[in-house]
Amino acid sequence: MFNCFGLYGFVTISVNRCFAVVYPQKRFFKKLSWCFISAGIQWMVAIILPIPIFYTCYEAFMEGKLLWTLTWIGPYEFFIVLVVPAVIFAISSAIIFFTVRASSRRVHTVAASISGSSTTECLSSRDILLLKHMVFVFIVYLTGWSPVYIAAAAGVTNGMPAWLFYLLELPAGVSYMVLLLDLLWYNHEVRQYLKEKFVRWLHIQ
Repeated sequence: MFNCFGLYGFVTISVNRCFAVVYPQKRFFKKLSWCFISAGIQWMVAIILPIPIFYTCYEAFMEGKLLWTLTWIGPYEFFIVLVVPAVIFAISSAIIFFTVRASSRRVHTVAASISGSSTTECLSSRDILLLKHMVFVFIVYLTGWSPVYIAAAAGVTNGMPAWLFYLLELPAGVSYMVLLLDLLWYNHEVRQYLKEKFVRWLHIQ
């Protein structure tokens, strides 16, 4: 569940960023009420998705069954933690990129028509930077969370030594921290908000 909370938090941020790019004139997506709605949806999804696992494990415990006999849990965890967030990340990132790309092309076309020069289809530096950042985030996410959940889906974690399991979990923790730092560094609004809060806290002290 904790992994779902963290990962679907990043998914929610990605979807909110997509809405902000696609609908820049919609004030609803900039209101505090939308923040509460999106956070509520994130919490609801992160709580509901692991329920089958908790319920099945509880039943197995009450009946005295061994958990490793529940072979569907590994693939299900792989699906809800790796596949679903990756698909949402990919779709929202693609929408953001093509929206920004279309905006850049319109600006370039207008500028070219004013200057009288011919237009050429090429990616601007902003488009390239955005594309590189999206690819970086996607690679960090997949390489970090894939090892442990691929192993769980394959069923090789049953009877695995604890140190080896923790070693497989290590890239996931590193990936989470990298994505968090990337969010703070790349998102100017979040960085500015935290800076203002920190300065205000210093003044209070």
